[in-house]
Amino acid sequence: MHNEPVSDNDDQPAPTSKSSRKREMTAAQDLGKSLLTLNARQLAALQLPDELLAALQEYRRLPNSNEAKRRQLQFIGKVMRRLDHGAIAAALERLRKPDPAEARRGRCIEQWAERLIKDDSQDAINEFLASHPVAERQALRQLQRNLLSGKANARRRLLDYLNDHISAESPAPGRTS
Repeated sequence: MHNEPVSDNDDQPAPTSKSSRKREMTAAQDLGKSLLTLNARQLAALQLPDELLAALQEYRRLPNSNEAKRRQLQFIGKVMRRLDHGAIAAALERLRKPDPAEARRGRCIEQWAERLIKDDSQDAINEFLASHPVAERQALRQLQRNLLSGKANARRRLLDYLNDHISAESPAPGRTS
């Protein structure tokens, strides 16, 4: 037998420094703080644990007392430390970063709306119906008339109608596939 000193450091990783732990806690608290900028629908899309959702809701319920909100934010950070920060941060980034196909679709809807507003003849409607056969001529014509007569919310109604009938793969006006 050899009398070699046994090192405990071989099996266990070195303990993290106090500064490192403090940075991790602050990062978790900051991530929790960024979750407070989201609405209920966005929070539901992230599929967060109930404990964290309750802590976020409690923060919003608190009066504008700096001390109470500070303590609640620390509690949110404590809850966050037990969770996978990377997964939550990645989900938050996906939520904030617009989907390219959805952005194209939004531009297409705006372009069609502008075309239907500027061209009050049947040409724009005929072109739209050619590329979107599910849409109805009468409904489009009525929406176009409402816009031209200056009725309230006419543009919003037209955009909603176009939103219902334009898919992400739809061609923009002037670009036929």
